[in-house]
Amino acid sequence: MGTTGSYDVSRIGASVDAEIDRLGGQVELFWAKESQRYAGYGLTAGLTVVELGCGPGYLLEKLATAFPGLDLHGLELDPLLVERATRYLSEQGLDVSVRQGSILDTGYPEATFDFAVIRLVLEHLPEPMTAIREVYRILRPGGRAVFVDNDFEMHLMSFPPIPELREVYDAYCRSREDEGGNPRIGRELPVLLAAGGFVDVDYDVISAHSALVGDDLFARSEGVGIPSRLVRDGYLSSRTLGLVSSRWRDLLRGDGHALIRQLHLGTGRRPAADR
Repeated sequence: MGTTGSYDVSRIGASVDAEIDRLGGQVELFWAKESQRYAGYGLTAGLTVVELGCGPGYLLEKLATAFPGLDLHGLELDPLLVERATRYLSEQGLDVSVRQGSILDTGYPEATFDFAVIRLVLEHLPEPMTAIREVYRILRPGGRAVFVDNDFEMHLMSFPPIPELREVYDAYCRSREDEGGNPRIGRELPVLLAAGGFVDVDYDVISAHSALVGDDLFARSEGVGIPSRLVRDGYLSSRTLGLVSSRWRDLLRGDGHALIRQLHLGTGRRPAADR
């Protein structure tokens, strides 16, 4: 979070606190499966790990708890989020270094980290390849990066269907594209990583289902702040938002309903021979 591009924590949602809570919901929603992927990609005690665009520090806390023995670092551009992350991690009793800086030019020496996580960042950047090459640079030879992003044509699905959700996500895509982002970047991750020099590139999609994680996490991770701002900024009609809200409430009241959301993961290594 807090990258130069289409994301600004102070204006994307209804309020800073509401947006930070939504970011926490996004971590909780996928953590059970996401943590399994990190373990499968070789995350283990003793590694030096950085999260670039660490936001308020919720993922760093999860990593520290699930994978004890990591040397954890966070980088975040937005000074407000740096302060929030530093305070939150300290309150959890965790020794995690969080500093202010940009993923486009981190300031870290070359070959510093064994493992890097870049979560919901690339989709907000006008020049994602610049970020990918910087991640490559700060990885040690043989080190691994995991890029996690959305693709808003394959975002949230429901049963019974809510047809107007498509209008909401199309409006969101237009707003992010107008600000230099790429909200459909999830499908491009393997191609971008290969172009950035990574080897052993892999791609996966993880899904969260309301029957397994509950309805509340879906509501928390989506929120109403962003759709409301789309209305205020002229990307979405108030009528459409009203229909979505009404159909969402009706869906939750019904038996047998389902909500599904996806995240896209691209991963690759800096070649071990690249010294």
